[in-house]
Amino acid sequence: MNKKIKKYLDEIAKTEKKIADLQQYLRGVQAALKQEEDNEMIRCIRGMKMENGQLYDLLDGIQNGTVKFQVSRESDEEGSGSFVFTEENKEEYQNGEMEENE
Repeated sequence: MNKKIKKYLDEIAKTEKKIADLQQYLRGVQAALKQEEDNEMIRCIRGMKMENGQLYDLLDGIQNGTVKFQVSRESDEEGSGSFVFTEENKEEYQNGEMEENE
């Protein structure tokens, strides 16, 4: 086999291995980020001062998809995320407070 062709094939094999390794690393980092976001959400829920009914509504909304948790990526402060109802005219829970959206 031509030396140049063998060199290119070797380079392709090395590059494909690097790509596979980086994809595996990326999946690990994404899983760690998801876990940290979940931990942040739990800390945020625990810090809220809510009645039982409000807590139920929040957890039910998370489960059925009408509430989303947004993590503030600009702050290293714990509990800096917020819960946002995705339906119009719903309450927004942010840092343990309830606010009416207009």
